[in-house]
Amino acid sequence: MPERKGSWHRRATRPVQLWMIALVVLGVIHRWVPASTWVIVHIFTLGLLTNSILVWGQHFTETLLHRRLPDEARPLQVRRILVLNAGIVVLVAGMIGAWPVAIVAGAAVVGAAVAWYVVDLVRQVRAAEPTRFRPVVRYYAVAAAFLPLGAVAGAFMGVGVSEQWAVRLHAFHLAVNVLGFVGITIFTTLVTFWATVLRTPMASGQDTAAPRSLALITAAVVAAAAASLTGVEPLIAGALGVYLLGV
Repeated sequence: MPERKGSWHRRATRPVQLWMIALVVLGVIHRWVPASTWVIVHIFTLGLLTNSILVWGQHFTETLLHRRLPDEARPLQVRRILVLNAGIVVLVAGMIGAWPVAIVAGAAVVGAAVAWYVVDLVRQVRAAEPTRFRPVVRYYAVAAAFLPLGAVAGAFMGVGVSEQWAVRLHAFHLAVNVLGFVGITIFTTLVTFWATVLRTPMASGQDTAAPRSLALITAAVVAAAAASLTGVEPLIAGALGVYLLGV
């Protein structure tokens, strides 16, 4: 039987509700949990934000491309969400228990689930007919492509590196995950969503200006990430300035 419209959203967003409960519980017992600060941050960023991005990024992609996927494709999308959350659970358990194998395995699964999402988005964009917002939609895939890189950096930090590389990888991790994955996703959505919220017509030319701004923001993230790994702080500052210019 075909699914009722929206039913896959309810199933796919269920992990978000569970992570919210876990976040509240952890807020109460955090003083007795090893690596509690890391766990709280990553339950929010991976458990809440990443799950939400995978669900709603898919939703906005279909909406802007005017190409709704068939109901038969929904179970596979839900399975991808389950794989993502299995990886998050293993990663969090690895950090709490200080188990390097679990940290690496969990980060690998999280990165692989998001990479799978990127491939799926690219296929949808290529299969869709040209639309007004097709150039904008591509940036959902661009944004998501940054997270697997952040997962690799996170895995290295989790198992332990020298102090110098810990600082560099942390800066890289923030650049690709916060500025890239989360930031570009938000700005891609705001192109159309903000006008919808305000119930006002979109500014003339915004649909053509947005891809140029998003391209500049993406280039700034790449520059900031590269500068982080090489430790060139003036270049990091310059890249952040370009990022703000793009915004």
